[in-house]
Amino acid sequence: MLNWNLYNTSIFVGAIGLLVLVAYHTFIKKTQHKTSRYFFWFLMITAIAILQYISFDIRLSSKYRAITLFFFPFEFLAPVIFTAFTCAYLQKEKLFKKYKYYLLIPFVAFFLIYTVVKINVFVDYSILSRETVGNIRMEWNENLALLFSFVIGVWNYRIIKSYENSLGELSYLAVIRKTKWLKNIYGTLILLSVFWLMTLLYIKTNANVSGNHNYYPLWIAYLACYYVFYMKSSAHLQKIQKEKNEEETAFSLSGLETMFEPEALQVLRQNQSQVIAILSYFATSLFDKNKTKEVLWDILENCVSKLQLEDCVLYLVDDKRQVLQQEAAFGDKKQDAFEIHKPKDIPIGKGIVGSVAQTGNYELIKDASKDKRYIIDDKARLSELAVPIYIEGTLKGVLDAEHSQRNFFTENHLYLFQLIAKLTEKKLIQLHQKKGISITDDNSYYKEICALMEEEKRYRDPEIKLATLSKEINISANYLSQVINALSGHNFSDFINSYRIKEIKSKLSHPAFVEYPVLSIGLEAGFNSKSAFYNSFKKHTGMSPTVFREKHPYESQFI
Repeated sequence: MLNWNLYNTSIFVGAIGLLVLVAYHTFIKKTQHKTSRYFFWFLMITAIAILQYISFDIRLSSKYRAITLFFFPFEFLAPVIFTAFTCAYLQKEKLFKKYKYYLLIPFVAFFLIYTVVKINVFVDYSILSRETVGNIRMEWNENLALLFSFVIGVWNYRIIKSYENSLGELSYLAVIRKTKWLKNIYGTLILLSVFWLMTLLYIKTNANVSGNHNYYPLWIAYLACYYVFYMKSSAHLQKIQKEKNEEETAFSLSGLETMFEPEALQVLRQNQSQVIAILSYFATSLFDKNKTKEVLWDILENCVSKLQLEDCVLYLVDDKRQVLQQEAAFGDKKQDAFEIHKPKDIPIGKGIVGSVAQTGNYELIKDASKDKRYIIDDKARLSELAVPIYIEGTLKGVLDAEHSQRNFFTENHLYLFQLIAKLTEKKLIQLHQKKGISITDDNSYYKEICALMEEEKRYRDPEIKLATLSKEINISANYLSQVINALSGHNFSDFINSYRIKEIKSKLSHPAFVEYPVLSIGLEAGFNSKSAFYNSFKKHTGMSPTVFREKHPYESQFI
């Protein structure tokens, strides 16, 4: 006789409903995007796993033994599918492909065990006793499944953090926007796993507790969260795919399609975060530079350094002497500002750099020790990459990098170097024509710095600096200063203080802070001394904070 009650019936119907919804998306609508498919398969498999457990509680599997033929260890497969979804969402599918067979080992192992158990059931437990089968299902299976979920959870966390670290060239807010939704799902699943562990410990530590009804709250919590995932995922994943398509379109429309062949564009797309950082740099960091030497040194210091190279030198052609002169350097060759340690001239046609200047073609040397043209500069290295720099069709220089490892430079480095070389040409032409950069009201960097103030309350940091914020949003400090001056009408210090004063005014006129000392409110808002607080407050309001509190008792709500 079946064992139906309100709780297991609700769970059974809820799991069936979720299974139907995700199956519709997977098989009827046939979702094309791989990330969405992985996510719906994850929901589908977890719904089936819950149905398997609830069928034992209802005694459906006891009444209809044939149903057990379709029982599989889906609790070991669901974490693997979630990992596939995570990697697809973060565009790290190669990582999943590399380890997927290792991740599937627990599923395969229990699949084989399940097969033996199924045969055993149909031969009336002649192979394994009922007690052993029960231990496999309720002890080994559950304990190892929970452990596997936690291990996979740690691995997924490392994948997410690794992805965020790889976006170091992008701003803090840009990184958070890319991972927030995924981290919310991940965090929810971790909490559910903790709930699962607590339920298991409760059953194990209480001798008088038994029965599947102890799992009802856990299964209901899982189903509730999965329904929320389902309702919010469709729109979000469509939005993500749309943004990705728009990014690729914007990437294509940036003008790079006129510079590179399709194969090269594909490589650049794969390194999009670095490309965006390079493009962002060239758009802003040379804002205040008006000399060629300043431009070249700035390019190596702030652009080539993003590629984490050991050594890089920028040469310019001296037509009269027919040599390449070292004009700027990054790494060991850099001495002081605009100074190169023991600068060396390379005759055109000599060495690898000279060959590039002579032929106009790049050189990517996997093992410089086997290349007779290689000329030692400050010390011998084993691989080299050199690309030409043209200005309006005439070769004017060479961008050269060396590394101590063999086979270090790849096509990724080559195309990124070619991008830097082509953008350097445009910047030098712009410098020659004395064209500046206009600052308009829709400046995205200004919006981002305002968001950092309004959403992250960064002004509360008494040590906040222009250089730190400019590095965080990946533009030069000088350009950020010009943007703030032009669009806010204040210098950086007054801009930051304006946010502090706004918060202080709100607190001074709010009843919740009536007992707070005025100075404490000022220090909490980011001022580092009483004098700085009082002087700035009077500058912005025309009165002291004490007088302001007296004149504005409880007028506004804290923002």
